[in-house]
Amino acid sequence: MNWLEHHIDDLIERYEPAEALALLRQQDSLSLPELPKLDAFLQHWTLMLLQRPADPEGVQDMLNLSDIAADLAAGLAGTEASAMRQRWGAFEDLLEGKRNTLQASRRAAPVQLKHQGTILQRIAQSESGRVRQQELVAELKLSKGRISQILGLMESRSLVTRQRQGQDSWVSLTSSGPLPAPVQAPPSGAMHIGQQVF
Repeated sequence: MNWLEHHIDDLIERYEPAEALALLRQQDSLSLPELPKLDAFLQHWTLMLLQRPADPEGVQDMLNLSDIAADLAAGLAGTEASAMRQRWGAFEDLLEGKRNTLQASRRAAPVQLKHQGTILQRIAQSESGRVRQQELVAELKLSKGRISQILGLMESRSLVTRQRQGQDSWVSLTSSGPLPAPVQAPPSGAMHIGQQVF
């Protein structure tokens, strides 16, 4: 069975971009009935990858997938095939932008958040290896919203993970995260912009 003969929901659930890329490379052509399924697959995974904080391999797989799909669809005549190729070109533009952003973020080390060291140290020192988010609000004397923002950034950098348990949100260190550095006061004359120290 050709992988594109599956129902579109099955395609999306069964195949990651890397698997779809390997299967599409084996095809010599596309048929008109396969175009809408491939289009829905490309759209779904493009949107998924644009939302992920860091998946450069997935982005590259989707760039290759969109490119090969456009080449295979080039042999089909008609306005539908032409419209699909244009959409896939737009997907490639979006993915290329994401790829460039990921490359730039790799080169630039993220700025350490003002309270990051304190939070990491507090979690590391807890007996259970985790703390309630509400405890951080009280200890750091920051609003719930601000703590949530800081933890969201730390989570996107794979430093902490948050889990909801009943009414409480718990924060723990990730297994891949660095050990917390001792908290140091900012150097004298340091500029404070928002909650970051420069």
